[in-house]
Amino acid sequence: AEEKRMSGDTVPMETDATVKTEDVKPPPPSNAPLLLTKPGQKFQTPTPGDADRVFYESLHKQKPDSPMAQNYVIEYGILPMAEASELYKIYLERKRNPQAPVRAAPKPKKVKTQVIDGIGGDTGFSGGAGMEGVGVGAL
Repeated sequence: AEEKRMSGDTVPMETDATVKTEDVKPPPPSNAPLLLTKPGQKFQTPTPGDADRVFYESLHKQKPDSPMAQNYVIEYGILPMAEASELYKIYLERKRNPQAPVRAAPKPKKVKTQVIDGIGGDTGFSGGAGMEGVGVGAL
């Protein structure tokens, strides 16, 4: 049964259904422990748009051996469970022995450069008198 208001809106009337207090669950207490389910996770996983998460995720994709990125993705539970388990082993090894690198970083290749005489041109600098451009143009 509905009742018409002057403005034309319909408002439901009271029904016979009553809400039992057993059906309503109280919200969890604010001091409830967080579910940290991944190995090495210490903090709640940030939302995908979080600036720190975006930075460290992209760093981890570009440089998987970066200790900074590894620490973040492990401690914040960013990676899938299988990848997190593998990386957690490396993380623990680095925590046990912080001086020794766990993975050797690839050495950058040296690029040989050649200087060819006669190519280059004028750079615009000259070994002038030192007074250039200091108001001596009328001389």
